[in-house]
Amino acid sequence: MPYREKKISSGEIFEVEIYPISKKQKKQPRAKKKKLTVPKQKNLNNKNAVKHLIRLLNTNFTNADLAVHLTYTEKELPQSEKEARKDVANYIRRIKHYRKKSGLPLLKYIAVIEYREKEEEGKAVRLHHHIVMSGDMDRDKVEELWGKGRANADRLKADEFGYEGLARYISKDPRGNKRWTQSKNLKQPTVDVSDSRYKSKRKIEEIARNPEDKEFFSKLYPGYILNSCKVEVNEITAGIHIYVKMRRLKI
Repeated sequence: MPYREKKISSGEIFEVEIYPISKKQKKQPRAKKKKLTVPKQKNLNNKNAVKHLIRLLNTNFTNADLAVHLTYTEKELPQSEKEARKDVANYIRRIKHYRKKSGLPLLKYIAVIEYREKEEEGKAVRLHHHIVMSGDMDRDKVEELWGKGRANADRLKADEFGYEGLARYISKDPRGNKRWTQSKNLKQPTVDVSDSRYKSKRKIEEIARNPEDKEFFSKLYPGYILNSCKVEVNEITAGIHIYVKMRRLKI
């Protein structure tokens, strides 16, 4: 049974997915997509969207950048998501104008709309915003330019998983729409796929036996230290699926 290795690099975070493929898939890496039922497809889309957001944050931002949280006064509270999107677009425009006037680099950002409470008939939905943005400007100015309620700008704080916790927090209520808007100058995580590294199941089984051995994984992938390793075995095919998260070693 051939195995595929998929490596994803997102800033300081390094992920490895190892999973079995058929001989036909090995010859044709781009397999046909399965048609899933609606609930399963939605769940898959949600998981993939959050995973992509995590990787975007880890690739493009550092602890020198900002997490900005914006709320509304009762008077300024928008009555629809369309209004809220317009508000945040205007805010981003003001930030860009200030940065250009101040000679600062182009803004990088990811902006997420969150619903604080469920919509009820006859009751306004309380929307607010989370924005991760370039941090090379005064935080007081970042807060001042909102003008529709409270604004709080904090420095980002990465842990051993980078900004995964923040990404999961700000994307927890998608409402079936795209979770975020983003600047066009964001870099994408790098992905490397290989079907030749793991040619036998023996090596895969060795990895599966050492899910908590940091030294083992550092030898397998030099320059990184293990965060976590998840191993699953398909009960029908006995195929082993491995998902590894690592972080770059500090020199």
